[in-house]
Amino acid sequence: MEVHHIIEAADGGPDTEENAIPLCFDCHADMRSYDHKHPKGNKYTETELKRHRDSWYTKVANNSGVAGPEAIRETDKRVYEHLLKVLPWEGSIDFIRSNNFAGFSFQSDHLNQLFNFESNSANPAFEFVDPDLESYRCDLLKAVSKFTSLIAIETSPTHSPGCNSVPEEWEYEQPERFQRVVKQLHDSAAEVVSTYEELIRTATRKLGILPEKII
Repeated sequence: MEVHHIIEAADGGPDTEENAIPLCFDCHADMRSYDHKHPKGNKYTETELKRHRDSWYTKVANNSGVAGPEAIRETDKRVYEHLLKVLPWEGSIDFIRSNNFAGFSFQSDHLNQLFNFESNSANPAFEFVDPDLESYRCDLLKAVSKFTSLIAIETSPTHSPGCNSVPEEWEYEQPERFQRVVKQLHDSAAEVVSTYEELIRTATRKLGILPEKII
């Protein structure tokens, strides 16, 4: 946007809000292109310009299509509360924070909340309006997706029902692969946890909501 003098400064127009109208770049150029001797562009009278300006000011002032700060905050509170139900700290997050994936089996249902978070993220309503919170949510989704992909590719079911592990035989038959995969799982899990923690800290500060359970 640019500011146009309704009465040009060269013609004695003052630098006041009453003598100003906001215009886009193209419209401003169009106004400047008018030549009394060789008419080009659009010519508006002072009264017309002020009427157009004041009409738009009124529309903007009465516009209810864009939520105000308080409405945005209330919306983000609901999204955050839902996120805490889908992915609470004391569930999958705490499990991957402390679990050793170095050849030890784990119950795959301990990761269900991560998969549930991924599933919920496909819903466009499961998004923050606040750009900082939404950025952290997107980062968390990327980190979770990376971790769950590693689980799907690099672990397999064990003889115990409902359990997975990095194949134990890799430790002896493919030690380099075993160590690489274990490190990837631990690093990826740490990334999920740290991103989750940053989201929680930021949401708590901005929205004033503290998770019910803190470990």
